[in-house]
Amino acid sequence: MAMMVLLFFVLFSLVSITVSSDLFKLIGSSVQLDILNTIPEFEELTWIFNRSTNVLKYYNEAKKSKQYSGYGGRVEFNEETYSLTLKNLQKTDSGLYEAKTASDVVRVVAEYRLSVLDPVEAPVLTHQLSRDTCNITLTCRGHDHSISSSCYNETCEEKEVTSPGGITLSLSVRGSTIICNHSNPVSWKMDVLEMREHKQHCADEDEGSVSPSAGVSVCLLKIVLYSISLTLMLSAVITVHIKERLTKSS
Repeated sequence: MAMMVLLFFVLFSLVSITVSSDLFKLIGSSVQLDILNTIPEFEELTWIFNRSTNVLKYYNEAKKSKQYSGYGGRVEFNEETYSLTLKNLQKTDSGLYEAKTASDVVRVVAEYRLSVLDPVEAPVLTHQLSRDTCNITLTCRGHDHSISSSCYNETCEEKEVTSPGGITLSLSVRGSTIICNHSNPVSWKMDVLEMREHKQHCADEDEGSVSPSAGVSVCLLKIVLYSISLTLMLSAVITVHIKERLTKSS
């Protein structure tokens, strides 16, 4: 038992554990994997993919490097900084990359977890105007997600939803512009809608709804005035007629 514990600690001391850094890159782009810390003297340095596939090995004494098959000349190595550059990234390049040095001990001197992503699709922003209340119902769609909100004039409820993988769909307002934004860690696209014309349309609807009542009020006023005038005229005629009869009688 004591020998097993001793063996465990010996093996543990031969391997240095490094915390990995997350990287997100657009498909077709390049990435440079750096060794950020100063490393002790070594005989060999190897960049490894997913703990099992050698990408490149550098022999320090000979100052020569060896690229392994599978990358088709997409790899560049800096012999001064020991950084590895991967070009024309594909989704199959996503995974864990480690740099290990070997001499008397084996050390992990760099570790990156790379995610190669497609650009997001362009979102679609649609709207439906409720003419009786001047409300606008908005729907923002992107890939497999959608969010809806409602606006009155320029007051809108802003919303956002984020899915695993960092894909975000958001609906926001900047001034009189409604913005539907679709993004992931490497790209973003948006669709916009101007509210000015819809607000003007709403105002026109309001004016149209007010005009009939205003017209009715004017017409009613004319009828009332005409009735009063007719009543006064009839009263005057009757008064004159009565005075004439009284005069003849006397």
